[in-house]
Amino acid sequence: MKYLVMGAGAMGSIFGGLLMESGHDVTFVGLDEHLKTIQEKGLKIDGIWGEHFLETPKAFLGTDGITGTFDVILVSVKSYHTASVMESLPGFMKDDTLVVSIQNGLGNWETIAGVLGWDKTIGARIIFGAAIPEPGTARVTVYADKVLLGSPSGAVPMEKLEMISRDFVAAGIPTGISTEIAAHLWGKVLYNCCLNPLGAILNVPYGDLCNTMEIKGIIRGIIQEIFSVARAKGITLLYAGPDDYYRFLLEEQLPPTASHRSSMLQDLDMGRPTEINALNGAICAYGRQYGVPTKINSTITAIIMGLEFRD
Repeated sequence: MKYLVMGAGAMGSIFGGLLMESGHDVTFVGLDEHLKTIQEKGLKIDGIWGEHFLETPKAFLGTDGITGTFDVILVSVKSYHTASVMESLPGFMKDDTLVVSIQNGLGNWETIAGVLGWDKTIGARIIFGAAIPEPGTARVTVYADKVLLGSPSGAVPMEKLEMISRDFVAAGIPTGISTEIAAHLWGKVLYNCCLNPLGAILNVPYGDLCNTMEIKGIIRGIIQEIFSVARAKGITLLYAGPDDYYRFLLEEQLPPTASHRSSMLQDLDMGRPTEINALNGAICAYGRQYGVPTKINSTITAIIMGLEFRD
């Protein structure tokens, strides 16, 4: 299988690197020092999934110079770049090419399908952590659950989902398939909205967020607002209610990711925009659309946006 990784950051490097190591033809596209280092010195993957080194990956700064078509395109750019990336994809696609969003947040699937169609759009729920400790190295930091793949519309045949899932598993990426991928994505959004911005605001790993009742109260409020928005939007969540998810977050999801450093904090440290508008900001936008108050998520969103514009 020929894979194209659009967005060779931490997550794209790990997926693409492990797929390449397992024998697939992988092309990486990026725009930063990490990609340049991969071109010059190769790609290193380390962390809890072991050490791997890809000496001569096909890596490009932008899409100039890439020729041919691909079987699968992994989109791993930040959510605010999804729309612009879609403009370049048709030239690399065959009639049966599939596009997999391995991204955070809400709205990416709709953006991809709006250009390419739902029959080519696969959603993924990713709930392991990744970081770039230095250019040329992608690190798997924490693991909470296996990757889930699914067709948001049901238009992608199950055998195609199984084909990609088998590739991921063979590459060492635990993966399964879900017929309720939207519900699982909203479950990841719950997790991210609760921990990612607060970890960035307080500059602490996830495990430190539950040291005070006050912060735990904010987390409860975030959860309650998301459940209200999801109900208004007609999204069926995987949990009985806000209290059920709050217990699951603290007892099941948080412990294995307690040492994780928020991706928003990493973005702020690097002077990059965050994905707040695809997470808490998206919840606020849906809240306005459906007349659901989202005061806590709105406050969190405003603080992160303020931090983005610090001198």
